[in-house]
Amino acid sequence: MLPSKDIVGVRRSLDSDAEPGVSRNLVIPTHNLILAALPPAETNSIVAAAKAVHLSPADVLYEGGDEIDYLYFPVNAVVSAMGILEDGSSVEIYMSGRESIVGLSALIGGGRALHWTKVSVGGAALRVRAISMKELFRKSEPVSDGIMSAYRSLYTQICQRSICNVRHTLLQRLSVWLLMMSDRVGSPALPFTQEEIASRISVRRAGVSVAASMLQAMHAITYNRGKIMINDRSAIEHAACECYRVMAQNFEEDAGGGSKPRFSILI
Repeated sequence: MLPSKDIVGVRRSLDSDAEPGVSRNLVIPTHNLILAALPPAETNSIVAAAKAVHLSPADVLYEGGDEIDYLYFPVNAVVSAMGILEDGSSVEIYMSGRESIVGLSALIGGGRALHWTKVSVGGAALRVRAISMKELFRKSEPVSDGIMSAYRSLYTQICQRSICNVRHTLLQRLSVWLLMMSDRVGSPALPFTQEEIASRISVRRAGVSVAASMLQAMHAITYNRGKIMINDRSAIEHAACECYRVMAQNFEEDAGGGSKPRFSILI
């Protein structure tokens, strides 16, 4: 279940005196906001125990019920936890990118994956054995604080999205999802088909098509061959509901220097 390819140079990318001409493909661990917020000694301890991997779209990291042997610190990949229903339909429970850690249940919550967890956007990540992270979690207060910060942000996202799914319109929900994914990808170009988005927000493809057409009419997005391009982010933010502000607050605070996110949920 780990069809990932090694990336060379992760440790070298932490060195301030790296040689000129070192490959631009080197993974920079501190692009992950959890690692960036830690003191250098703790970051180096995690990196020393880690292996840089490339995650490809649709890679399955865990099946529901799997024992979690590895945790992942996404650098520029995005991973989604999906709930699969008896009729075969699915819904995205949460997404994790550079602001988070994938596999927190290994440290908090019994050690097993609760949901089907797959890669939505391919990219780099640091993979760490769960046993190594458990030791650091137990021994290091900064690491423990960082993990709990990631847990609080994740919990906020799950709670807020559950509210959003039952209270807000499809246009609002699509707008929120596009903004959240763009934040994590770090780009206005999103490599998703309308069918893939429909499976994430648990609606019919036709519904996504109608909502996307409304955003296109506003010149907020363009859509072509399985790629959505955000052209006017402010227009999408205007179309989104207040749920995005809550979840963006956590993301922005982590990006702004590792301060712990405020725990607020709008109902």
